[in-house]
Amino acid sequence: MNIKEDKQRNVSAADDICESKSEPRKEWKIVGGILISAIVIAVMLFVFKPRAEKLAIKEEPPLAEYVLANVKSVSIPVFSQGSINAKTHIKLMAEVSGRVKRLAQLKLDGGFFKKDELLLVIDDADYRLAITKAKAQISSAEQQLARVEAEAGQAVYDLKQIGRDPSSSSSYALRKPHLAEAKANLQAAKADLAIAQLQLNRTRVSAPFDGRVITKQVDIGQYVTPGTLLADIYSTEMVEVRLPVSLHQAELLGLGLRNEQQDIDAVSVKLTSEYSSSIYTWQAKLSHTEGELDARNRLVFAVAEIASPYAKDRENPDKPPLTPGMFVKAELTGVEKPAVIVLPRTALRYASEIWLIDEENKLQKQKVTLYAKDRDSVYIRSGLNQGDKVIMNAIDFPVDGMKLQPVKKQNTQVNGLSQVKIKSENE
Repeated sequence: MNIKEDKQRNVSAADDICESKSEPRKEWKIVGGILISAIVIAVMLFVFKPRAEKLAIKEEPPLAEYVLANVKSVSIPVFSQGSINAKTHIKLMAEVSGRVKRLAQLKLDGGFFKKDELLLVIDDADYRLAITKAKAQISSAEQQLARVEAEAGQAVYDLKQIGRDPSSSSSYALRKPHLAEAKANLQAAKADLAIAQLQLNRTRVSAPFDGRVITKQVDIGQYVTPGTLLADIYSTEMVEVRLPVSLHQAELLGLGLRNEQQDIDAVSVKLTSEYSSSIYTWQAKLSHTEGELDARNRLVFAVAEIASPYAKDRENPDKPPLTPGMFVKAELTGVEKPAVIVLPRTALRYASEIWLIDEENKLQKQKVTLYAKDRDSVYIRSGLNQGDKVIMNAIDFPVDGMKLQPVKKQNTQVNGLSQVKIKSENE
């Protein structure tokens, strides 16, 4: 039995060894089949792949939007800014002594008043007594003069009675010095009355113009003396604004430093200010240029005036008054400059360069000389000619002589709004 069992075990072990050797052979056959199939598929894809169609590359030049340069005479605007100031601003002083008895139109800071309206009253009792005294002195002086005149006449009569010529007598004998003294005393008494009357009038302070109170400095019961500050007031009949301009801007306006009236009259001024989220405008009149340059920045100040700044605008009732302290922007225009080319600000490159399209539709860079430039426009003095094609848009990597595709910009009016229409030269 043992010998048979050993033989059976050996036979089963041999069978296991044979089976384990046959399994790797099957795996290699499977892998090999997959590789061969992949190679066959790859070869077929390569052999039967579609061929890409070769197309010619079309190079299109960049678009260049342009406008035509137009030479014309233009009044070049100059922009400035400043604050509104009252043209007439005074400190109201007391001219006599006394206690403040009444505040009329001077009772409120910011209050308005009309010319000749009563502003303030000072106690006038002392000055009324002074008038009474002066009138009494006049009566006494008149009586004295009458007495001296009678004495002078009697002296002449007495000289004639004793046979003496009055013309050969002394002035004292004729009472001439006494007569002169009496007349002088009468004149002095009348002068005292006039002074007393003037001081009485000065106890009532009246408005010298239509105006407004900035601040009052006294109140009822306060004792004032000559020179005491009563109030700060200003006139509402006229306001002004100081507008700083450079010497170059003054030349653009046609203003010289001689302050000649015909040059000043040729300049128009438009003021704008924002109030309650709205923009309002006023027309002003240039009055003069100040007599010296600002030592810090070499600017000259042009002074513009606006009459009736508090008058209501019937067409625009919400329009505010031009109150002192209000900030305004100003646009000044003067004499026309001949042969000026006005272009949008976007046409200017690198401070003084313009891009043009030449006759062969190629880019040409051109240096220009400017009169001025502002936020929206540039005013060219030289460097361009009538009809030049000026490029308006940006171009990537601009090079002199590069080919361009011109596109003309035209301004059109659609429903009252300015719009830009682009038209290609190829259309």
